[in-house]
Amino acid sequence: MTLYQRTVNTVAWLMSTIAIHPLNYDLNNAPIQHYLDASAPTVQDIINSRTSLVMVNSHFSMLQSRPLVPNFVEIGGIHIKDAKPIPKDFKNFMDDATHGVILFSLGSLVRASTMSNSTLQALMGAFATLNQRIVFKFEEVVDEIPPNVMVRKWLPQRDLLDHHNVRLLMAHGGQSSTIEAVYTGTPMVGMPLFSDQYNNIQTLVLKGAAELLDLHHLTKERVLEAVTKVLNDSRYKTNAERLSRQFKDRLASPLDTAVYWTEYVLRHRGAPQLRSQLADLPWYRFLLLDVIAVLLLGMLASFFIVRTIIKCIFYIAISIYRRTGKSKDE
Repeated sequence: MTLYQRTVNTVAWLMSTIAIHPLNYDLNNAPIQHYLDASAPTVQDIINSRTSLVMVNSHFSMLQSRPLVPNFVEIGGIHIKDAKPIPKDFKNFMDDATHGVILFSLGSLVRASTMSNSTLQALMGAFATLNQRIVFKFEEVVDEIPPNVMVRKWLPQRDLLDHHNVRLLMAHGGQSSTIEAVYTGTPMVGMPLFSDQYNNIQTLVLKGAAELLDLHHLTKERVLEAVTKVLNDSRYKTNAERLSRQFKDRLASPLDTAVYWTEYVLRHRGAPQLRSQLADLPWYRFLLLDVIAVLLLGMLASFFIVRTIIKCIFYIAISIYRRTGKSKDE
């Protein structure tokens, strides 16, 4: 990472630690104390001292390598099930796509219908010039739909991605959509909007399996440039399939992994042996500030001792020199 990126990460961490996390804690503690018990443990207490196991929807093949403690378990892809047969209207539309199919979806949290009219026109204008067929998730009626575009309010995305004609996923980069694209070996054109979406897409860009677009500043030309680049360069598909193989290569499935570690914690009464002692260290010990203070004090003490010794030697030498000089004069 560059100095700029590390600086941004540090500032973001400080903001989260100082402002965002305390605010979230307060918002979550209020209903706990109101509906359960005023003496119930706080969210901070649960996280800091009562957590036996943390399971996260991620996998190292999609991210940078990270040092993880034993009670931090990755179960990325746990939501993925075997693909089901797709509805007949989707199947007919996609089976006849000689040049392939592009899926467009902004997920379940963001309504595509909230995008500006200029953005929608840029997308439709770009899609109209493509040879591929596009399955477009949009919650409202769209005027002037190009003949190669199918608009639906809901998509069985996981099942559609398994279709042999799908060549590209255009999405916001949410964790679930990104994992599904990696699982099926589908290249992406990402249009992140907030939170972890930027990191998800940027990671795939660095791994050569995606391109990045700014949804707020879309033009027909920019959409065409990104889409045609991914479609026409076989390296994107090759890299996406490589990531898929890495993602699937595991000792056990995500579900089996989650079940095993849950039962492990139950069998060993909370499994305190998994918990890192770092979690219980005060912040000044975690940052080694006490060690740094001891080393600085040691260095200062050594400096003053050496300085004192040199001064004493200097004064003794001066005294001897003066006495010797007086003896010669006499």
